[in-house]
Amino acid sequence: MSRGPVRPYVITGGRSRPSRNVLALESLVSAVPGISPEPDALNREQQAILAICRRLLSVAEIAAHLGLPISVVKVLIGDLWDLGAVQVVPPVPQAERLPTTLLEEVLVGLRQLR
Repeated sequence: MSRGPVRPYVITGGRSRPSRNVLALESLVSAVPGISPEPDALNREQQAILAICRRLLSVAEIAAHLGLPISVVKVLIGDLWDLGAVQVVPPVPQAERLPTTLLEEVLVGLRQLR
């Protein structure tokens, strides 16, 4: 999606930080059905984000699809989130994740069932 000589700060209107500081690489983003901001209110990259986020994608996947830096994508997603055009599901905090040892024990148990 990169336009070549256009600098990332032009795409974000000169901003380098998103309006919300909770967007991690693994945050999941989806377009809100039925919410369509005025096309003139969105730049080309924001329109592309809404188009590809009809299915759930991570921030990192969106950046890869668009060929844009993560920092730029976070700013654009933050703007869309503020408009109510996307939903964002933050990643599960490390403290709430299952310990790796428990998962390994479950895997060993499942293998023994064969």
